[in-house]
Amino acid sequence: MLEDGRISNRQAVFLIVSTILPTSIIYIPAIIYQEAAQDSWMSVLLVTAYGVIVGAIIAGLGLRFPDRTIVQYGELAVGRLLGKVVGLLYAVYFLYINTYIVREFAEFTTTAFLPETPLVVFSVGIVLAAAYAVRCGLEVLARANEIILPVVLVLILLLVALISPEMHIRNFTPVLEQGILPVLQGSYRPVAFLFTETIVMVMLIPYLSRSRQARGTIIRGILIVGLFQLIIVVAAIAVLGVRTARLEFPFLTIARQISIAEVIERVEPFVMLIWVVGGFMEVGVFYYCCVLAAAQWLNLKEYKALVLPTGVLLTVLSIVLWENVLELTRQISEILLPIAMAMHVGLPLLLLTAACLRGKGGGAR
Repeated sequence: MLEDGRISNRQAVFLIVSTILPTSIIYIPAIIYQEAAQDSWMSVLLVTAYGVIVGAIIAGLGLRFPDRTIVQYGELAVGRLLGKVVGLLYAVYFLYINTYIVREFAEFTTTAFLPETPLVVFSVGIVLAAAYAVRCGLEVLARANEIILPVVLVLILLLVALISPEMHIRNFTPVLEQGILPVLQGSYRPVAFLFTETIVMVMLIPYLSRSRQARGTIIRGILIVGLFQLIIVVAAIAVLGVRTARLEFPFLTIARQISIAEVIERVEPFVMLIWVVGGFMEVGVFYYCCVLAAAQWLNLKEYKALVLPTGVLLTVLSIVLWENVLELTRQISEILLPIAMAMHVGLPLLLLTAACLRGKGGGAR
């Protein structure tokens, strides 16, 4: 075990929420509305249900090997050679998906708040902050998140409450005007990319204080994310209506429309605060999973030696892989989504099936 720390199951729930929620509240309302229109809230319910199923698969796999990460038990499930391939795939994947997260963080901050600032400033800043947290260990990362996440959730609820006078129920009618198909189409991209990011638990289950409760932990995290995503989507539809599909950042637009008695106005800095602290935790979790997976795959005695080179690589890749935000968006749809489906669902399901057929794995603590 390269990590001596332990985290409580509540801390694990918080980490799951922080891994998924920051990106989803910024981008998902517009993505879903483009397909499902006023029925987007139904797509959120479908996405959440699917996330629960994926979470159950990940938990079932982890519970068969409660003291090992996927890099370690891959060899037991499918043999040494294939297990090594699985471990390498996940180490690379955690790095790869984090490049998207870092770039999205930099793009949003630049586009919405500081357009004259180079992207590299935000990429370097978020990676440096995350690198420090990762070097401090999983316990420190989890404890920091116990402070950060409640602030994020309270701010989201506060902003929604402040905009509630501008909400209109008529924006949700007619219900199922085009049938159920748009609702299903609206759930595809969130399902494939965001709500299955509980894949980080394949690296964290061994460090839970009560690993036998991993399934409930993962499901609670997904349900909390689903609840807050439903709140955001409903607020976006109720306030913006059809404009939701045309806006790049609907939640930010909602915040900019808040005006109460000409006293409470221009609260969009709160959205930036949510994005910065939430983005820090999201980058940090995937960063940690990447260096831990790489260290275990290389059979190193500790993972901290990989933090700095991984951070440099992460920063460089987040800048050079895409020329602009349009290219980033295109690759998310055409390249990342199929890869995410395979890594989040397909491969864990294959490993779980192979472990069951070969009788590998035992019970949880």
